[in-house]
Amino acid sequence: MLPLARFIMASRARAALVACVGNLLPLLSPATVALVALRKGPGEGALVALWSVLPLVAMFYAGGIAPALIWASLLTVVVVMAAALALRGTSSWQLALLALIAVSAASALGMGQTLVAEVAAFGVELKAMFAQVSATRGQPWEPDATLVLGMLAWVMAVSALASLLLGRWWQALVYNPGGMGREFRALRLQPPLALALMAGLLGGQLAPESYAAWGNLSGLPLFMSGLALVHHLVAASPRVGAHWLAVFYVCLVLLLGPLGLLLTGLGFIDSLIDLRARFGRRGGDLDRPHRDR
Repeated sequence: MLPLARFIMASRARAALVACVGNLLPLLSPATVALVALRKGPGEGALVALWSVLPLVAMFYAGGIAPALIWASLLTVVVVMAAALALRGTSSWQLALLALIAVSAASALGMGQTLVAEVAAFGVELKAMFAQVSATRGQPWEPDATLVLGMLAWVMAVSALASLLLGRWWQALVYNPGGMGREFRALRLQPPLALALMAGLLGGQLAPESYAAWGNLSGLPLFMSGLALVHHLVAASPRVGAHWLAVFYVCLVLLLGPLGLLLTGLGFIDSLIDLRARFGRRGGDLDRPHRDR
């Protein structure tokens, strides 16, 4: 990854090339936009972002892919740019995550207002795709606009978050080795924000099914806070090797549902009562805010 990051940062032309061709691989194109925006600011980031969306524009006119998905991919670039600039300006993952879910939600709602036919068509495709699941449940699955837009918002947020994490990691590899780890381990949400996000998560789960994805969007920062807590505890404990993180991530992939709920709950509790302090801070300055621009 280090050679690729250095190649991207060597010149604007190389960054534009990777951003354009990177659409062939998951996350590569938006992560390149994130890296350039993080390091060089909004001007250079916007130029590289324009190159990253050119293949998407071509796919839109060529057809064959649901227009709603193409628009969601294009807007993901906007989301990752907004989150990267928030992180660049504040060095705060809390604010970056807020910007990420806010712009994702706004983008999805904007699609609902301006791309009514495309969203409806995507809902029909989803219904056909999950027809077998509906038959198993014994009742038809009718994805309305609220559900479709919530799913699009969640997909945009998760894709942008993964791209931002990759871009920030690349930046740390090139300019400040180890900085990404220290910065991420320091992620802990403020109690009022954690309460508001948990209220949104629970509201989405208790409301009709159409709002579940919107609730999951609210819970994303809490999930990341719980993940940061796990990284902190592993780094702060001399008896726990880093290989346990690999085991943890394998389990997370296999048991995403229950482990995801556990991490979200841990992130919420840590925000309220500071579990890190209760477990003892044996990691020295692991939680000190770190700037690596």
